[in-house]
Amino acid sequence: MINFSTSSNKYRLDFHGKEILLSFCELLGFRNRINAIDINTHFYGDHSGIEILPLCNLKEVLILETTDVLELKKIIDTIFTPQESETLC
Repeated sequence: MINFSTSSNKYRLDFHGKEILLSFCELLGFRNRINAIDINTHFYGDHSGIEILPLCNLKEVLILETTDVLELKKIIDTIFTPQESETLC
């Protein structure tokens, strides 16, 4: 299970029981890396269905299965999409 939360200018990623803290800049880099993953290659062609993703701080490496990639794309999209109460009229 993957959870994401914020506290005191840090973004906490709980990735299958491993807690990873990211600054905002690291979160932006993480978003770019996740969005760069072409999910179609996981289903078509010669792809193992595994992504190895070193984080910006180079202290952590995530090994992502297809389901992890899909879930992280959804979480990242939710984080960076303005909520209805935050939009201007």
